[in-house]
Order: sequence, then C-alpha cells, then structure tokens
Amino acid sequence: MEGEEMIEVRRLSVNLGDFSLEDIDLSVGDGEYLVIMGPTGAGKTLLLQTILGFIEPEEGKIIVDGRDVTKLPPEMRNLSYVPQEYALFPHMSVFDNIAFGLKVRGKSSSEVRERIGEISEILRISHLLERRPITLSGGERQRVALARALVIEPKAVLMDEPLSAIHRSLREELQAFLKEIHSKLGFTAIHVTHDHLEASYLGDRIALIVGGRVIKVGSLEELRDDPGASEFMGPENILRGRAERRENFTVIRVNGIDLISAYESEGDVLVIVRPEDIFIHPLGELPKTSARNLLEAEVTAVKYRPPVYEVSLEASGVKLRSFLTKQALEELDVREGRRVLISMKASALKILPYMGRF
Repeated sequence: MEGEEMIEVRRLSVNLGDFSLEDIDLSVGDGEYLVIMGPTGAGKTLLLQTILGFIEPEEGKIIVDGRDVTKLPPEMRNLSYVPQEYALFPHMSVFDNIAFGLKVRGKSSSEVRERIGEISEILRISHLLERRPITLSGGERQRVALARALVIEPKAVLMDEPLSAIHRSLREELQAFLKEIHSKLGFTAIHVTHDHLEASYLGDRIALIVGGRVIKVGSLEELRDDPGASEFMGPENILRGRAERRENFTVIRVNGIDLISAYESEGDVLVIVRPEDIFIHPLGELPKTSARNLLEAEVTAVKYRPPVYEVSLEASGVKLRSFLTKQALEELDVREGRRVLISMKASALKILPYMGRF
C-alpha cells in the first residue's frame, strides 16, 4: 500500500433478514487498488453499498481518511460510485454528465470546464463531450462513468462490476486501460468482481468474500497458497514476471526461470497458462514435443477435481497446476513428492501487461 489507510471497515455487520454481512474487517491504503472478489450472492455489492452509505450497518464503523462516516449520508462521505450499468443521464450530454457532481458542489463554470478538460484528456474522451450516452459504445460509457467519478477528486472510487456489461472481446482492453489510469493518477479504488482473472490483473490486493464473510485478504500469491481461498481463484496459472522481446519470441523471467512465449510484450507482465496446457512427463525421458518450455518440477499435491485430477507442481519456486485424467495419473505414476518433467508450448503462455506493484 502507498501510505496511510484511506478506508477502514471495522467489525461491520449488516442484517437484511435473509442475508447478512458478519464481522467484516477491511482496510484500503491511500492509492491502493483493492478488488473485492467472490461468487454470486457472496455480499460484495452489499458491502460496497454499506461503505458508500446506501445501507446502514447494525454494528461496526466505516472510517474514510481518518473520519468516522458511519452515520453520514452518502453525499457527505466524499466517495465516488461507478455502478454496474454506469447510470449515465440519457438526456444529458457527456460533458453535462461529467459536470454534474462539480455543479452540485457549487464549482464555477470556468473550474468545471477546466477540470472536465483535464480528465477528458487523460481518459481520452475529449471527442465525446457533446454526444449523448445512447450513442456511445460500452467501453466509451465506462470511460465517461469513470471520468464523472474522478473529476470531483473523491477520497476513493468504488466500482461495482464495472466491466461485467462489456463484451469479453473488449474486457481485457478495458482492464488494461483501468490499470493504466490508476497507475497514472494513483487514486484509491475498491473494485467488485466475481471474475478471478480480472481480480488477479487489477488488484494490488484481493479481498475474498464468501457467504457474507471476508475469508482472506492478500496478494494473488497469498490467496493461491491459502487452502480455503485457492478454490475460488480459478484453475488458471497466473504468474508475475518481466518480459523481454527477442527476434520472434518473448522471454519472461519468473522467479529466476526463463519462460518463452509466442506473444509480444516488454516490461512487467502477468503470464496466464491453463492447467490443461501444462504437460507432465517422466523425469529422465526426453519428451516427444515441440514445446519450447521444459522444466523439472516436484509434485507437491494431487487432488481429485471431478472429472480430472489436479496436480500441484513446484519448479524452482514457481508454483503451477496441471490436470490429468485418472488413466494418465496412473500411467505416469504421478504422486506427491515425485519429480517430473513438465512442458508448455510458447503459444500457451498468454501475456498481459502489468502496471501494479510486484
């Protein structure tokens, strides 16, 4: 985290009859991007709405920048909200949508124009200011909603699944855009999602909430290593490394190991490898494969995840997961403590640029 705590949630409980949040403790540092992740119905949005002041807790406190705001209405908390559907005013231009919060705060016309000019340039939406929301694409609406949230210079921006309405083909592009803008502006953010890949890419830390309880808060690696949290993090292997582009491939250094990817990238990256793209071979036998990544690894665990077996591996400190059928598991004699050879094709190592904190 960058510095002092910007938001603190202390022993928070909310009871809605058929669902409750219980004894929530959570903190967000100044400039931190915290992702709240969990399955549908876990209480993510309820927690966000309680922090914002839309719902009053039964117990506990909410502290924003050192000030107790638990009993204050939403407009007195100096927090911005980006709802799932963005809630842009359809009868207003983009300019007037962004200006709304500034005008409510009594800012002068010249200051409104100046601030909107600055934020529009940063978010690359200056050419959209005279248009109506109905004419915008999903990605453009997302940028306008973010501009409206940021322009009032809040203590923090709280976003409720802001990418869920975006077509999957554009989602990665907008994730990268959010990462870029956060890196540039350094605002404090709480981002709600059910998507573990989105959480892994965007979050400086991830808070996992299940059944109204926060069961783990930590880095991607800490959640992966926690038995109670790892099952919610999805099957994909997600590694952090540094990429260097060569003539027709990319070398990624991960924990002292060089991996080769067919994707182009430079600098800090996340590497995503599906378990089914990691192949296991007997140690001592040269596998018949064109894969460019060959590593010796130790089997650290074998678990049955119907209909396959999940094999946990460690190669020089790099933790990976692979899938095997029951037949393959028996034929290869894969068991805990056994050393094996693993292979991965360069095309299986997907790369995303990473601008967070390593």
